[in-house]
Amino acid sequence: MSSGRILDVNNLSVWFRETQILKGVSLSVGEGDVACVFGSTGSGKTTLLKVVTGVLQELYKGFRVEGNVRVCGLSPSEALRRGLVAYVPQDVYSFFIASTPREELAILGIDKCDCGSDMDRDISRLSDGQLYRFLLYSALAGGAKLIAIDEPSSHIDWWSIEEVFNYLKVFAKRNGIAIMLVDHRIDLVKRFCNISIEIGKTPFTCSESTSLRGFSRGDTVISAENIGVVLSGKHILKGVSISVGLGEAVAVVGRNGSGKTTLLNVLAGIIKPSSGRVAVYRGKKIFVVPQNPVYWFPSDTVEGVAKLFANRHRFRDGVENVLEMFGLGNEMHRNVYSLSVGKARLLSLALAYISKADVIIVDEPTLGLDCMARESMLKVFNNLLEEGKAILVATHDLDFAKRFHKVYIIDGGVLKPLNGDGS
Repeated sequence: MSSGRILDVNNLSVWFRETQILKGVSLSVGEGDVACVFGSTGSGKTTLLKVVTGVLQELYKGFRVEGNVRVCGLSPSEALRRGLVAYVPQDVYSFFIASTPREELAILGIDKCDCGSDMDRDISRLSDGQLYRFLLYSALAGGAKLIAIDEPSSHIDWWSIEEVFNYLKVFAKRNGIAIMLVDHRIDLVKRFCNISIEIGKTPFTCSESTSLRGFSRGDTVISAENIGVVLSGKHILKGVSISVGLGEAVAVVGRNGSGKTTLLNVLAGIIKPSSGRVAVYRGKKIFVVPQNPVYWFPSDTVEGVAKLFANRHRFRDGVENVLEMFGLGNEMHRNVYSLSVGKARLLSLALAYISKADVIIVDEPTLGLDCMARESMLKVFNNLLEEGKAILVATHDLDFAKRFHKVYIIDGGVLKPLNGDGS
């Protein structure tokens, strides 16, 4: 580590009510350092970032924090008030105040920012990845000495992520700041870090080997012909045609803002296309898991939400077994809004399973999930495919998408089969 100490954490422990989230964490990060925090889904990585930036102490109730944390010699809360820390959250949708990125920068008092080309578009029209990039680069432009970045590879596309990580490494060194970064893509991220921090008791390394087999029955359940979508005068989709059959696993990939989410919403009937035709055959039921896995839950315990969905969809097999299947057996009595983003994603997938829908559509299925959780999810998907269900996902994670037996890419609003090289 470089000589200028920016962050010191000594024997940090955190509880949420009676549940301990972090235990005895100690670390130091200095000027020019990029420190990467690794751990399994729900191990407390996001909580650590929120503590060192003062966000948890200032904004959240029900937490108890013990131990000593100093940022530039100050408490995290004081460092936050002085603008010495910045937090780029995993949940991009709860951050914004203004209606456009340019207005947001004005509120933050940032005059110059290499934040991309969509500065005057309505924030509601930007993709998750575009919003995350804006938050990341505005944090770098804000003059903080410690920047905490939560799950960048869950938001930034496969084609850009290495370039972004390299930029962060160079920026930290050149400007003498410290960066703390949480991510599940361990092999990729470790190349850009000079400090590695592991938290949690559960091992989080595994071999990613599961692929989706596909059990196509020749029955088309959703078809789209020559779909076009225009939003705010911008052509998002152009002449898109696609069909999804029962027993098929289909992945759609593309860069941030390419129109993946728009296509899912059109196929699910949430957005009406500007041109073209969408058909869902034989009255089949569709269940959509949105990109943000939290805000559509009713406020209740994990078990309570699962039982509510089970009653609604006449699911009689017992929700406890389903929650165990998705790695939520120890979370049944927790309020859904106290879950990590990854655990909330697992709950949303469990509800999709409980729904007994013929077609399950998932936007960014790997959001917040470690390797073992991704493997478990794919095994459940294989079971659903064998039962004759259809799985359709949108993802910017090309490595994950290649484990599906049908993969398409959106580029310039046009959909086409993916070549083996990712082009």
